[in-house]
Amino acid sequence: MINRLHFCLLLLACAWLSGCASPGYFQPTPIATPGNAMVYLYRPAASNPGAKPLYFSYPEVMIDDTSYGFLRYDHYLAIELPPGKHQFRLTGLTKDAKWEPEDIEHSIDLAPGQSAFLDFSVEYNTAEMGLLNPGPKYIIRLNQVPESSAVYQIRATTKTAE
Repeated sequence: MINRLHFCLLLLACAWLSGCASPGYFQPTPIATPGNAMVYLYRPAASNPGAKPLYFSYPEVMIDDTSYGFLRYDHYLAIELPPGKHQFRLTGLTKDAKWEPEDIEHSIDLAPGQSAFLDFSVEYNTAEMGLLNPGPKYIIRLNQVPESSAVYQIRATTKTAE
């Protein structure tokens, strides 16, 4: 009886662990209002080994001076916007943001029905870190990337609850 129970528990644990090893799946968020566009703003995991840069820090996402929440490490936001030009600003200058680096901005011109992907990457700048220059240094970028590349990065992140 115990051997059968151990076997069942081992089989269940293997099935559970194999599910963890599979790559994520990205499901696009449907556009609710016809004629609008969808922007996916994501912050993928850093590629460096060991401690991750600014893991517990997160900026507030401002689009055209309106807050759309916070972008945490290894998460993404799906934001529906009307077509036209929009100014994105990731900032730590608001009350609830937990972000020390300077603001980073990017503007994008959206077409009706378009899906756009913005990659907010934060990496250690190891070229500028050393004994003579103590403390962490960062490379922080906000770039628009093609959907064909973005889906492979965004699928490993978690959608931020709305």
